[in-house]
Amino acid sequence: MKPHPIHENPICQAEQVGKPIPASLHAVSMCLPRWEDVIGYEERDPATLHQLQLGYPRFLIHPYVLELAAQLNPDADRLALPFPSKATAERHAAFIRRAHPHASIDLFSAPHLDLVLYPADAEATARKAWQLFGEGLSSRQAEALLNQEAAEDPSPYAASIKDQLAAYTQTDPDDIILFPSGMAALYAAKRAFQEMHPQKGFAQFGFPYGDTLKLLEEESDAPTQFYAYGDDQDLKHLKADLQRKPIAGLFTEFPSNPLLQCVDLDGLRALADAHSFPLLIDETLGACINLDTHALADISAISLTKYFSGQGDAMGGALLINPNRPYAAALKTFLQTAAQECPCFAGDLSKLSEGAQDLPERVEMINKNAQQLVEFLEQHPAIEELWHPSITDPERYERFSRQAGAYGGVLSFTLNFPEENTIPFYNRFACSKGPNLGTTYSLCCPFVMLAHYHELDWAEEAGASRWLLRLSVGTEPIETLISRFEAALR
Repeated sequence: MKPHPIHENPICQAEQVGKPIPASLHAVSMCLPRWEDVIGYEERDPATLHQLQLGYPRFLIHPYVLELAAQLNPDADRLALPFPSKATAERHAAFIRRAHPHASIDLFSAPHLDLVLYPADAEATARKAWQLFGEGLSSRQAEALLNQEAAEDPSPYAASIKDQLAAYTQTDPDDIILFPSGMAALYAAKRAFQEMHPQKGFAQFGFPYGDTLKLLEEESDAPTQFYAYGDDQDLKHLKADLQRKPIAGLFTEFPSNPLLQCVDLDGLRALADAHSFPLLIDETLGACINLDTHALADISAISLTKYFSGQGDAMGGALLINPNRPYAAALKTFLQTAAQECPCFAGDLSKLSEGAQDLPERVEMINKNAQQLVEFLEQHPAIEELWHPSITDPERYERFSRQAGAYGGVLSFTLNFPEENTIPFYNRFACSKGPNLGTTYSLCCPFVMLAHYHELDWAEEAGASRWLLRLSVGTEPIETLISRFEAALR
């Protein structure tokens, strides 16, 4: 495994604001090197946004995608966004129509894609759906269409990824279904659950990655029940609530992002069986090989953008269906159709498969680095609180761990006197700074500020401090990582 160029030269300098991480035309992260850059990004400050070359594609639509949409847009009075199929475009258009029932919203078919046309005053809604559904055209497909490249068959690459993922997760490739992003996979699972249990709401157990909860809330007729702490008390509340009101399905993460908590999966499975609802476990932070929670899930979800890729320059998602659960046949039929409606692009699948070849070696090194870094930070007087599965919920984590010490590469922390110390530390820290995780290079971000900027009080009530910093540990020499921490903490 070769060292990554970012190991020696992290993308974190003030003059690098907006630079892609990594240096790729299809990078899924961008550098936000100073706290003021984070604020500028969240406040949509024109000076900050002007410097952003690329970003996470669901939040910052790629220039190739916008260029292609502008070229194909037949209506100069309306804006357009491209989608890989008519079905994905129709779902996007329906979301906009619900918020703007009197707006002029249409579909326009072009070779290999479909456009959604909408007025400028619906742009915020259109971009919200792009973010939540994860079904928009990928930057690689947009580039290929701009260059008039012939479409390549994605099937061989999809088969390769399924075989790789099946070997890493010890599942059957026939039970794996691929989507162009992790959110597209979650959105498909939500629709599958809703198809089986119409008119019922959902439950989110534990403080999750923000868009998962927003998707359930935005795209459900019935209210979503949110159990923010995901602890034993919340499990009792869930049990009592299920007696009064059945649900269409329950979503949870193991471990959770960014608080690295491990919920009681056995307890959730017992409730799912007793009340006949499917259970989805997002096991992205398990890095494909660290954990084995699949036996308790109806569906396991994995964002292939993260550890599976490892490079941070390709998007993808996967759903692993548990064939031993009662809903397996119905879920598989629905999700196979959903995947056909939301096809993956061959170029993205090829890049994902290439990145995943060294996953076991890479994750083993990340596990070791993260554990040594946790031990260092636990003893450091500047650290107020630290979250990592090895200290947050070790017994529950180890119940599903494939091997000793495989606690994963994501940790979160706050500093003592965070109002005074967090910003100076973040600005000094010599680590690539931007959203995303699971890469071969370390990435730091103020996760709560980025994911919940407009609901910070709500996040803090759920236990996620606005001053929390999340670190995705890479494969740099551990001495390098620790020395960079020491220099920033001094």
